[in-house]
Amino acid sequence: MNSRWMKLHRSLLNKPIWTEATSEQKVILITLLMMANYEERQWEWGGKFYLLQPGQFVTSLPTLVQRCGKGVTVQKIRTALKRFEAYGFLTDESTNQNRLITIVNWGFYQRNGCKVTGGVTGNRHTYNRQLTTTKKERTKNIEIERV
Repeated sequence: MNSRWMKLHRSLLNKPIWTEATSEQKVILITLLMMANYEERQWEWGGKFYLLQPGQFVTSLPTLVQRCGKGVTVQKIRTALKRFEAYGFLTDESTNQNRLITIVNWGFYQRNGCKVTGGVTGNRHTYNRQLTTTKKERTKNIEIERV
């Protein structure tokens, strides 16, 4: 397990995905965010290699139950995944053995709210972000960078 951090965007507090969620769904939501890859990662399954993008990860229902802890069941996870998908927060592609979860807009929420403008350069993403020093410049950049 890695020791990297992830951001929890404050705007989440005002969204229905949070305000209308049960306490178990909130635990599941935070767990999903913590499990998501923060950079491209190669994954092997069945002798084949797959490339996972930032915001994606492969898991299973039993793994999610274990990671979420007490009070969270397989049925609660299934319900939460369907609900989160309906809100457009994630996509969930499942097989009989595992599932690929993709957090929609991962890059936006994890990269200081900056719009992704480039692809991968080496192993780093390029982002449209400027450092500012005055309030006027910050306001201008906020208007430009919002997605």
